[in-house]
Amino acid sequence: MRDLKSEEAALSFFHKMVVMNPLPREKDFTKLFGIIVKMKHYATTISLIKHIYSLGIKPDVYTLTIIINCLCHLNHTVFGFSVLGVMFKIGVDPTVVTFATLINGLCAEGNVARAARFADSLEDMGHQSNSYTYGAIINGLCKAGDTSGAILYLEKIKGRNCDLDVVIAYSTIMDSLCKDGMVCEALNLFSGMTSKGIQPDLVAYNSLIHGLCNFGRWKEATTLLGNMMRKGIMPNVQTFNVLVDNFCKDGMISRAKTIMGFMVHVGVEPDVVTYNSVISGHCLLSQMGDAVKVFELMIHKGFLPNLVTYSSLIHGWCKTKNINKALFLLGEMVNSGLNPDVVTWSTLIGGFCKAGKPEAAKELFCTMHEHDQHPNLQTCAIILDGLFKCQFHSEAISLFREMEKMNLELNVVIYNIVLDGMCSFGKLNDAQELFSCLPSKGIKIDVVAYTTMIKGLCKEGLLDDAENLLMKMEENGCLPNEFTYNVFVRGLLQRYDISRSTKYLLLMKGKGLSADATTTELLISYFSANKENSALHSINHHQNCIFALCFRKSLHKFHRHARPNLCRNR
Repeated sequence: MRDLKSEEAALSFFHKMVVMNPLPREKDFTKLFGIIVKMKHYATTISLIKHIYSLGIKPDVYTLTIIINCLCHLNHTVFGFSVLGVMFKIGVDPTVVTFATLINGLCAEGNVARAARFADSLEDMGHQSNSYTYGAIINGLCKAGDTSGAILYLEKIKGRNCDLDVVIAYSTIMDSLCKDGMVCEALNLFSGMTSKGIQPDLVAYNSLIHGLCNFGRWKEATTLLGNMMRKGIMPNVQTFNVLVDNFCKDGMISRAKTIMGFMVHVGVEPDVVTYNSVISGHCLLSQMGDAVKVFELMIHKGFLPNLVTYSSLIHGWCKTKNINKALFLLGEMVNSGLNPDVVTWSTLIGGFCKAGKPEAAKELFCTMHEHDQHPNLQTCAIILDGLFKCQFHSEAISLFREMEKMNLELNVVIYNIVLDGMCSFGKLNDAQELFSCLPSKGIKIDVVAYTTMIKGLCKEGLLDDAENLLMKMEENGCLPNEFTYNVFVRGLLQRYDISRSTKYLLLMKGKGLSADATTTELLISYFSANKENSALHSINHHQNCIFALCFRKSLHKFHRHARPNLCRNR
């Protein structure tokens, strides 16, 4: 049964079993059902179990618990309780696994309080709750984000006569806190745990190290690693992989490689995850030569590259615009039996766009379904942004219309890309029409969409319309940001609308916002024109002082960064 890797193979094997005479034993069927459940074919499993019941095989606790498990995974835990009732009716005693499965099902559906009440009622039913049932509730509370509730529940049940592993329970809660970004709270729980004489296990340390690394708290993470080892708890490959991966993501490849060396020194061999992290790190920094060396070392050590390995390298080659090498790796990946996922396809599509080959990118996008992959929102954003940036405006808008017909749940990011493309292509009317339709499409207009339209209106010289939209934006509860004001002020300066420029520069100053480099350059141009252009002599000294006041810091920044560049250009 170990070779059953697809639903078709499992079903074929099942049909061979049911025609045997005599029928195989119940436990043989149960093993097969377990394999199908792991494939997540829950409805199929229920149908097959019903089929063997029709052949005269009597329901037992194992098959009925499998049915309950499948119903819980299908979010039909209420029907799982109906099966539990059938078990009691026909005299089949449920096991602790049966109860824990139902509790997990309730927790997964968000009914953690009901799960806790059910666990408490088991004793009244003549069944003793144990670590499985209590652990399921603690895990459920953590997954629901109620870590404080999990801690209270743990304190509540610690005095009960059960074999709950308190260390595992604490570790589960700490892991949940770290995943929610509550690292300080996790550290406090860790301190409280040790002060009570409860020694943390490897899982607890790994969770804390991971949480600290995610927030760049490297020193604390390495200190914790040292403390852990001094207490005789040796790090495993997962511990080191957390450190290596986070160092690589932050561009600290040399530190990551130092950790790899230390791993080997303490007798922990790097695995495929370790090598993938280092390869990805080099690719993020466009160090493709180093990435290939690590890739070759990985193969030399006997590790087969997986989907992550190839996707990282393909991303690296696309980033450096070496599409030929990216395509070569794609072919090598397919030949090794690995199917590219939507991330790989999206990477290639983006790579073709960056390399100035938008037609090839569009062809890849349109043929994804032939390889059993369907574009997600990120893929849609990449192809549309790429087509617009490559000046393939008509093709981008045409593809966008096709996406709308495909009933894809397009989000505001997609619409912002299209609005910006339409405005840059001179299709302001189309952009305005699309913009006005967004609320009816269920899209909440954000600051980026408003800013894009203000920029488009300014480009066409429609300053009054742009100002009206700026005011309407605030009325609708979407506050303009620094970029919005800079876009509008630039539009005013480009049309020499000095009066309104002054007004909005003062407004920005009052809000603690400053002009960016592009706006500052326009200001410098204005001052130059004010000295030389007779048409601007009417601008009074008071306005010049206001400009100077508003832009003092911006001018200082501009000169500080621009002067070295000007010197180099000379």
